Amino acid sequence: MQKLIAKYPILYLSKQYEVGEELIANDPDTVKAWIDAETAEWADDDDEGIESDGTADSVVTTEVVSPPKAIPMSAEAGLVGDAVGAETDENLVGRVPKTTARARK
Repeated sequence: MQKLIAKYPILYLSKQYEVGEELIANDPDTVKAWIDAETAEWADDDDEGIESDGTADSVVTTEVVSPPKAIPMSAEAGLVGDAVGAETDENLVGRVPKTTARARK
């Protein structure tokens, strides 16, 4: 059975298809437009992930590598230093600055 594979990133029905992903082929007009624009191609189901150089004894399988994941980061709330209040006698203190001397051990 053949699959429709994306050759370029395609946004279709609010879903982003990356290069090499299988596209849904439920609309013949859209499939024809992708084929005519050369943004997608039909590929056989059985030769996925296998490359050959023409000889019968050399078959190389390709390994799928997942992309690296990002580490979520956000800014810390608060300002460093003293805040002198005009309405009260007490001064407010912001967050403690990060230094090597204050790092946790």
